Amino acid sequence: MAGYNAGRTIALQTGSADAGHRWLAEHRETDSAFIAGYEWALWDYQDANGLVHGSRTVAISG
Repeated sequence: MAGYNAGRTIALQTGSADAGHRWLAEHRETDSAFIAGYEWALWDYQDANGLVHGSRTVAISG
C-alpha cells in the first residue's frame, strides 16, 4: 500500500503521472511490491483523468 500511496501523492502533487514515471526509471532497485503499487497508482490517475495509458518501460542500453 505504501507504493500506491507514494505514486498517488506524486501524481496529485504534480498534476501528471510523468514525474512518477521518471521517479520509477531512476529507482528500479526499489522493492518490487512497492513498484507494483506505485505503477498501479499512476495507472489509476491516468484512468481517472481520461489520459492515455502508455508503456513506460525503461530501455536498458549496454
